[in-house]
Amino acid sequence: MSALLRSELLKVRTVRTFLWLALASVALVVIASISVSASTGAIGSASDDRSVAQIAAIALIFSLIGGIIVMAGEVTHGTVTQTLLATPVRERIVLAKAVVAALIAIGFALVAELLVLAITVPGASLDFHNARLVFLGILIAAPLAAVLGVGLGGVVKSQGSGIAVSLVWLLIGEHIVLLISESASKYSPGRAFAALASGERSGHVLLGMSAGGLASVVWAVAFVSFGLLVFLRRDV
Repeated sequence: MSALLRSELLKVRTVRTFLWLALASVALVVIASISVSASTGAIGSASDDRSVAQIAAIALIFSLIGGIIVMAGEVTHGTVTQTLLATPVRERIVLAKAVVAALIAIGFALVAELLVLAITVPGASLDFHNARLVFLGILIAAPLAAVLGVGLGGVVKSQGSGIAVSLVWLLIGEHIVLLISESASKYSPGRAFAALASGERSGHVLLGMSAGGLASVVWAVAFVSFGLLVFLRRDV
């Protein structure tokens, strides 16, 4: 298993896609943080501290995309056959990809959180004590989002379609669920992860942080399990 993990990490290091994802995440976090710091009176309460800290949740989107690429990228580029010849046990491949995607996501989250702190603590007087649960939630949510992405990547036939499906769901699907049932929408994937990253122990629009974390784990396990099932049956 260690050799497989090293192989997956090598693939990540030798593909520029993940570097571009990291740079895009950094750019968005920096722009949002500077804009908050440039606004007078941006932080006036503990709730404002949590809202500003949630800028780091940008990393969750890139973690999800990273997970999709880790799994579906090889199918897109036709290198999955070589991977299967080297490691015929597909369950081990999916597990290794999930671990590597989670590690990448933790890196994305840590960088995003450090940037938010470095810019908004001196620039907007962010109180870390008020924001600490948000940072903790994001650090937990990022690898879960990446694992969910791996599962989605196992279902789709290309990384482009996987990324498109995930973005369409976040932009449109979540709102459709909200229109159908406000109570059920709290358990949708996007809102479950948002609750985990909210830093709120209880909520009205979203679930509380603990319930959101549990729902996020369920979604990640469900997606990676379904992705594995599809990958096992796929003829590549």
